[in-house]
Amino acid sequence: MSTLGLVTIGQAPRTDVTPDIAAALPPEVDIVEVGALDRFDSAAEVEAAVGPREGQPVYVSRLADGTAVTVDRESVVELLGERIRDLESEVTAIGVLCTGHFPRFDVSVPVFEPSDLLSAWVSTILDGGTLGVIMPKEEQEAMTFEKWADYDLVTAAGSPYAADDEVSAAAAEIGTDADLIVMDCMGYTPEMKATVRELTGTGVLLGRSVLAKTAEEVL
Repeated sequence: MSTLGLVTIGQAPRTDVTPDIAAALPPEVDIVEVGALDRFDSAAEVEAAVGPREGQPVYVSRLADGTAVTVDRESVVELLGERIRDLESEVTAIGVLCTGHFPRFDVSVPVFEPSDLLSAWVSTILDGGTLGVIMPKEEQEAMTFEKWADYDLVTAAGSPYAADDEVSAAAAEIGTDADLIVMDCMGYTPEMKATVRELTGTGVLLGRSVLAKTAEEVL
């Protein structure tokens, strides 16, 4: 029996993400979920403790009640590392429910980081040409260009957590300018991916999908 630990930078359970991953796994694989922000009782507490700092990179995630939150990258990395170490002795492998770039976590089980997985897929698929990246917030543009610095890049912002459909507008902004598109947040759904593909006519990589496929092969 194998157990996959899923660690979100928000709060567990991620009912908007985990079912898609579970559906791809063998039935004998158990899933355990924890979140970097589980200790907080409200979005206000999150804002006070790990909210954005002026000029610093941010990540976007979700609380257990569905509320979207924006957090300071450096602060949430520390909390994420704590939760990964908490899980280490209980699981066969760990999947990070965030496509952001993180330092290596010194644990004894494999850690599947969607950022690394997406990078590997892109480098295999895209030989020259233009990479399109859809990110949740415009404030993440500088971080996105740094992350994907090896590619000719076109970006657009559209949050997967917004009440209105921001993803279609982001796809329309990219248009047909990209040869491959990365949806650079775990909050983007297969339905959103289908919309982007329809509007752009371009291949699309989804963070939760590459994580699920990797876990399926390993566990």
